[in-house]
Amino acid sequence: QTCNNQNVNLCCGYQRRFDSSYQALFHQVNSGAIGTPLAASIFFGDHPVPSRQFLLQGGANIISDCSAHDVDFIRWVLQDEVVSVYAVGTSSDDELREKNVIDNATMLLKFSRGTNVTLTLSRGANYGYDQRCEVFGTEGMAAVNNIAEHSSELANESGLHRPKWQHSFPQRFEVAFAQEMDAFADTLLCGTPWPIKETDCVEVQRVW
Repeated sequence: QTCNNQNVNLCCGYQRRFDSSYQALFHQVNSGAIGTPLAASIFFGDHPVPSRQFLLQGGANIISDCSAHDVDFIRWVLQDEVVSVYAVGTSSDDELREKNVIDNATMLLKFSRGTNVTLTLSRGANYGYDQRCEVFGTEGMAAVNNIAEHSSELANESGLHRPKWQHSFPQRFEVAFAQEMDAFADTLLCGTPWPIKETDCVEVQRVW
């Protein structure tokens, strides 16, 4: 409301909308390439694992801290709103359990046109930043997969050896952040409408 009163653009940042892989999935789903979306599965594995001190001092609520970008993205992809949410969480060891610290959670989102979305969140992807999304429909499936630290691969008598996934969000979304800054400049200098509305942020927070 303050921005509207002052005629100032409110630019809310959800960087997945600026990432080429997530944009491709959006267009695949909305072009009808997979038919009617029936279900989606999203996995958010954070890396590096937060310090023990951070977790034991309460840290941030894993759902509000880790789910926002994926909730916004799947709303955008489906062009639909969440009508019900069910969530459960767990602690990965006894110390966290005693302190009532939840470091893993699963959310089930029901959308108004019937799509069911499972969103799994974890603080503990020790193999790299794990960000995956699959949308299953009546005529196919579209997915965003992980990106490795590099593209080399070693094959020998003990098997195939591949690199970890990228380290964390600055590496995985480096190009998306740059695209987002370009869009921000276009909004400021050229008056180009910002693609994410305040209502999008409100709807994401409503899901929490």
